[in-house]
Amino acid sequence: MTIINTEDWLHVLENTDYEPAENTPKVYQSYRFSELDIDSITIDNYKKFLMPSLIEQVEMFIPPSGSFKTPDLRRYLDLIRGYETSTTDLMLGLSLADQIRLTFSDMRTSTICDRYPEINLSEKRRYRCVAEYLIRQEELTKLRDENGKLIKKIGNMQKAVVLYKPLPKLLETLKKSGLGHLIKSVPKVKPVKST
Repeated sequence: MTIINTEDWLHVLENTDYEPAENTPKVYQSYRFSELDIDSITIDNYKKFLMPSLIEQVEMFIPPSGSFKTPDLRRYLDLIRGYETSTTDLMLGLSLADQIRLTFSDMRTSTICDRYPEINLSEKRRYRCVAEYLIRQEELTKLRDENGKLIKKIGNMQKAVVLYKPLPKLLETLKKSGLGHLIKSVPKVKPVKST
């Protein structure tokens, strides 16, 4: 009878130099932060390192018009980066801001409740905070009547909710971020015939 010497699979793992690759989650980094080292930014050099859209966003807080000191500026940039890179999307690793951008990329007016009916109340609050950020970025706006009053509708929880209208800058941001291929089809507007 022939004896075959087999090695137990546990011994193979103990006797190898194989190192498994670290499990690195796929996290999308916004184009505005991909090359940015926030720790090197100061109130004196921010214009040299920040993207023009970030410069425009922070310069109102820099002296003489504002009261930011360097630590304040860095905290603020960290907060914005969190909006643009924190993720709940396990498949693509998209930031919450980009998830909302993509959801509204069909350029149709809607509510957070209509677009995300399955999320719980605390998540909806978070989504609305990021929507407010996108409003400040001039990518979304709240729908208003001719008197400037907010137009609301009754949402899923039978409460009045704000209608958000996407603006063209939202599509530009997605394209700059390399996410243009994920943009939903934009409805074509038929020209009105003159009579």
